[in-house]
Amino acid sequence: MSARKARGLRRPSRPQRTKKFVVIATEGKETEPRYFEAFATPREAETQIKIVPNPKDESKPKEVFDRLKRFFNRNYSKARGDEAWMVIDRDDFPVEELRSVYKDAKASGFKVLMSNPCFELWLYLHLRDHCPFTDRHDCQRKLAAVLPGYSPDSKGNYAIEPLMENLALAIERAKAQDRNPHQPWPTGQVTCVYKLVERLLEAAKSTKPES
Repeated sequence: MSARKARGLRRPSRPQRTKKFVVIATEGKETEPRYFEAFATPREAETQIKIVPNPKDESKPKEVFDRLKRFFNRNYSKARGDEAWMVIDRDDFPVEELRSVYKDAKASGFKVLMSNPCFELWLYLHLRDHCPFTDRHDCQRKLAAVLPGYSPDSKGNYAIEPLMENLALAIERAKAQDRNPHQPWPTGQVTCVYKLVERLLEAAKSTKPES
């Protein structure tokens, strides 16, 4: 076969992917995914949102990191502008475990966002100003009193509309509590989830209006 014919048999190159992806791995498999799914962008948006599945309920910080790393490295690339975010709770995990996960995540270029004591604090700030919580269980009980459909035993059936209506207020309240936003994780009762939400709101603006 001549070189000319060989060149003619070459398959056309695939068009390069232009969309960017914000990939999110969470500790919980119900509460957090329901919340972040509300930020899903339309297919034509330049930035897409992907939530890492958690079918086995792997919720320890190291397990969240491992799930994110496997999923992200298999499907996405920082070189193409894709981002990887971890959303975890402080709970009562040992400090050394948190340090190790934070170090590994930073080395991988992943962002780590922690809520102390738990993610429900972020949801609570949509509806009420911060108040001291005894622990994560107290936070969940207080959230159940103000968020329709939420209960500590049924965490994935809550109403999303009241939260979406108060995003700006939740961000304002969270920032007011986060007096040291550059530290690896909050030591007081603080949630850093607002940083990801601001990024998701920015992604929503990437949708090009129809001509």
